[in-house]
Amino acid sequence: MLQDLFAAPARRCVRVALPVAVDRLFEYAVPDALAAEAEPGRRARVPFESRRLVGVIVEALAAPSDPTLRLRPLESVLDPAPVLPAAWLGILREEAWRCLCPIGIALAAALPPGSRPRRGSRIALTPRGEAALGSGALRGPAREILAAIAKRPLGSRTLARRFAGASDLLATLAGDGLVTRAEGEAGSTRRARASAPGEPVEVLREEGARVTLTPEQDAALGAIAASVRARRPDRFLLHGVTGSGKTEVYLRAVDETLGAGRQALVLVPEITLTHQIVARLRARFGDRVAVLHSGLRPGERRAQWERLREGATPIAVGARSALFAPLADLGLVVIDEEHDAAYKNEEGFRYHARELAGRRAAAAGAPVVLGSATPSLETRFAAERGEIARLVLPRRIGGRPLPAVELVDLEKERALLPRGRKLLLSPSLRRAMRQTLEAGGQTILFLNRRGFSTQILCFECQHVERCKHCDISLVYHASQSLLRCHYCDYHIAPPETCSKCGAPDTALLGVGTERVVEEVRRQLPEARVARLDRDAARGRGVTEALLRDLAEGRVDVLVGTQMVAKGHDFPGVRLVGVLNADQSLHFPDFRAAERTFQILTQVAGRAGRGPMPGRVIVQTFLPEHYAIRPVLDHDYETFYRAELRERAALGYPPTGELAHAVVSGSDPEQAQAAAQRLAREIAEPAAAAGVEVLGPAPAPLAKLRGRHRFQILLKGRDREAVHGTARRLLDAAARLPRGLRVGVDVAPVNMM
Repeated sequence: MLQDLFAAPARRCVRVALPVAVDRLFEYAVPDALAAEAEPGRRARVPFESRRLVGVIVEALAAPSDPTLRLRPLESVLDPAPVLPAAWLGILREEAWRCLCPIGIALAAALPPGSRPRRGSRIALTPRGEAALGSGALRGPAREILAAIAKRPLGSRTLARRFAGASDLLATLAGDGLVTRAEGEAGSTRRARASAPGEPVEVLREEGARVTLTPEQDAALGAIAASVRARRPDRFLLHGVTGSGKTEVYLRAVDETLGAGRQALVLVPEITLTHQIVARLRARFGDRVAVLHSGLRPGERRAQWERLREGATPIAVGARSALFAPLADLGLVVIDEEHDAAYKNEEGFRYHARELAGRRAAAAGAPVVLGSATPSLETRFAAERGEIARLVLPRRIGGRPLPAVELVDLEKERALLPRGRKLLLSPSLRRAMRQTLEAGGQTILFLNRRGFSTQILCFECQHVERCKHCDISLVYHASQSLLRCHYCDYHIAPPETCSKCGAPDTALLGVGTERVVEEVRRQLPEARVARLDRDAARGRGVTEALLRDLAEGRVDVLVGTQMVAKGHDFPGVRLVGVLNADQSLHFPDFRAAERTFQILTQVAGRAGRGPMPGRVIVQTFLPEHYAIRPVLDHDYETFYRAELRERAALGYPPTGELAHAVVSGSDPEQAQAAAQRLAREIAEPAAAAGVEVLGPAPAPLAKLRGRHRFQILLKGRDREAVHGTARRLLDAAARLPRGLRVGVDVAPVNMM
């Protein structure tokens, strides 16, 4: 090829991981001018086919692996120092292999936020411009523009936004030889600019002496602190009922870590939970806290990342991606609500933050604290086998009782209603809400869905309005008067007649948060009612403002989805109502019972955290189900034993291993045939390795964003055997026709 004629002669070279769907490293020659900079962990710009890509240098070699190759050279090295230290780089390579992810895609996930270089034209001072600025001869806007770009080159659009009439003035300055346009890298680490985090977090101030720990808290802290001081990578399960003071243990453990001169990482599952724990951390540690999550603007995240890398901030807190924070001397990792599915990355690099954090902490000699009132079965099982030390906080702090829980049998309640009438709020729940309001308390109503109603059904032909791209019913949103798909955002106006048979007799079925708000306002017109779900929380700062209103008593009833269920601590909440406890039990997922018990226990735990006792009313059609009955007594262990028996009988985690493959394509017959071909190709070696191949079968979401989906499940007792079979399937997928996609998830969390 023509490009090979101009390739550099083979000298010293490097292997670079590029963000492409090819699981290999690419070799490039190192020009003499870049020899001192081309070290592992730095980013480099390289030619790739007909494009220019940015990758991470992974290895330095004295010579090419194949001496006959004429390697293309690196074009530039973008970082003055490694952004991925050697130890962290090694861990990420191992995790990428375990997750069956191309190394370049995995490393891209760990790069500094907002650092992806962009090629662009920037305005810079010439030597003549520097002299003119220094002489003081310029006045007015011209001087202001030159002074701005003297600090660093700026894009013309940035200057136009900042200075009126900048476009014409720049042309004049360029004509006078005072400025020049230069092609450069935007977003390089060299040019990172510090800025305030910009997050609207209220900083609480703790007055007086710290609270006295309970004996159980003190024992838990002692075990964690001993590991911090000894630099032992121990793993702890801090298993405490809701309101037992897990956060105080976290704070004391962070204090011990800082006292040892090391850094701490605190992970929470959702952005909405960072605000409360950030307030607690800042109240205790001031400005020694950096926040990292995707809700921040890129520049804000980058500024926080730089503070951590420079050692100016010893504490990093955030959601899943904060795991990649640049902590040179990591001394402690805390993972709050460790059971939460949000810790699993479902796209690209399918890592689980809990597992990857454990590997990072082990390399750093740092303990990991996994906190939860409802631990994942995997974590609780590991504790039972002695792989994790279990620290138990069995009661709430201050001697406060756990809330009393009442189960309302919806089958019996609905039998008392006139035919066709819906029951949103049972009489028991309505009475409790009235009593709570009159006593000055607050109520949380939990519903595991959003919108006004789930679907529009035709009574004549039973047709349900569905998304044309996804195999899912459309949800009606009253505030927008739209039917909307919650996967691809396809939306239409509600039809006046059935789109299948033309009949006018259609009805809204099911209940959403908007419908519940409407009903609460009808039952309690004097109550101040608010709603918190993904739709209501889309605006920047909306969630924080709403939660602040709840904390300060400006909301009487909060209706919400899972966003209200986790981690929040509002002393005024005395009543929690669960409108339909069974809904998540019917998901086609082997973890359905576990998730049901967890969410019910978590949302119940929002009640009675203040001085007044709490009450929980759970509406259910299945009051005797083993995932619901133990909620009465906040009895995790009874649920755990029952669920573990179910899993063991079927060979599901934690007693077995799984891998989940999804084949998708625009043509359903082609996608199904491809899935059948893959299953046949791996059947014999899978059987020899003791791995069962289930499927292919249509995925629970059989059509998503216009693609038809078929799934294959690999199940076995041995982790390496399942992993090897999954890799063999992925290798076979490379031979499928173009247009088909195959995604393989080892140790899946979401089976939809």
